[in-house]
Amino acid sequence: MKRMRLGVIALVMCGGLVGAGGCNVIGPAAYIIDGPPSTEARHELADVPTVVFIDDRSNVVNPISLRRVIADKASENLMIQEILTKTISPQDAMVVAAQRERNSQILPIEEIGKFVGAKQVIYVEMAQFQTTADGYTPRPIASCRVRVIDVENRKRVFPPAESPVQAQVVNVAAREFSPELFRTRAGRLKVLEGLAIETGDRIAKLFYKHETKELGKNLVAP
Repeated sequence: MKRMRLGVIALVMCGGLVGAGGCNVIGPAAYIIDGPPSTEARHELADVPTVVFIDDRSNVVNPISLRRVIADKASENLMIQEILTKTISPQDAMVVAAQRERNSQILPIEEIGKFVGAKQVIYVEMAQFQTTADGYTPRPIASCRVRVIDVENRKRVFPPAESPVQAQVVNVAAREFSPELFRTRAGRLKVLEGLAIETGDRIAKLFYKHETKELGKNLVAP
């Protein structure tokens, strides 16, 4: 209500200035009334026990501990936003996959979910995760493909099974960060931790309405 009152006041003030050369506060007033631009959820998750599973068989995420950072962040956000009531530790799913996959036999996603007691798996296949795209420009990037699997019915629900798209691609790109961080191992780790957190955040936002960020402002490290 406070935002609405501010917007109405601005419009009234503008009306009083029309005869005096017009008013340029219509845009800001509309922004105050409507709020910042937002992006709708791409899929409505079922509120059932869910695990976020990071599939990184190509080992693009290094150190590997950052896989858990990505999954934990996504799980945490979905709980905070009250999209999910219960999430299962991503680490449990990673351990199950590592222990049971032998001789290059890939464990089906729904089987991983069953082993940890999940009814739904947010399956994240990592494609890219690095501090630089070209080997020298300090601009961290990440890319992954996301699916949601209904464990009990053994089917993909996002993207829909009838969709020609097999997965939702999520790209994360930093706009800039201090070159000083890029010169030390500790600095690079700090940047990668930030990238992992942002990646998890972006994954979670596929599933709830959120404020739209300007492209290229996803990650800015000090």
